[in-house]
Amino acid sequence: MQGTASSLSKKMWGRSLAVAAGVYLFFVFYIFFYDQEFTLKSFAKTFAGTGNFLLASSFVLSSLGYFFDFLDSKVIYRKYLGLLGYFSALIYTILVAYIRPEYYFFGFFEHFWSSDILLGSTAMAILTAMALISNNRAMLWIGPARWRIFLRFGYLAFFLLVLRAILNQYVLVGADTVPEMWAVYLSYPDKLPPPRLLFSFVAMSVIFLRLGVEFDKWYRKPVVPLS
Repeated sequence: MQGTASSLSKKMWGRSLAVAAGVYLFFVFYIFFYDQEFTLKSFAKTFAGTGNFLLASSFVLSSLGYFFDFLDSKVIYRKYLGLLGYFSALIYTILVAYIRPEYYFFGFFEHFWSSDILLGSTAMAILTAMALISNNRAMLWIGPARWRIFLRFGYLAFFLLVLRAILNQYVLVGADTVPEMWAVYLSYPDKLPPPRLLFSFVAMSVIFLRLGVEFDKWYRKPVVPLS
């Protein structure tokens, strides 16, 4: 029995790694064509994109599985895709600290209350906690019901990352405050969308889809007549 479980786990890891490799290659080409070069910063962006997409896939599988029965067999990949997404995001975090040590390493506490570090650190702390409890032993120790509730904090992490992306791009333009990089793209949509805009769109789609699941559950909830 244990051997069967181990064999299944290896198969899941193998397929998930293949998906992750494909996603990573996509972002390598995407970032290269967007930046028109491939620097260390571009290299870091590839892991940001890979982490974003894999984490989104992990969350989306749960929501899509709620609406479409044929995806039920794929929900088991949530754990593997989620962990690969987390480690990609962790590599991105380390690379960013290496690229700008005066801000993200030596100046971490000095800039801690900035939206960049505060929201990013909070999101990574949530994702780290989720990675640590993504095993059967933790589920049994915490309890299945509470364990599922804790894992849903991942949607909060995604929301914080979207908020961080928006706040990091804000500039004052006349009387209106708009995301500079996003506004440029919307004015000239013939170019590739900025990676941060693409990442935020993916994250917002995950959040709205989950809200759709919760709304549907509420809508379908039977009304208990007053006695």
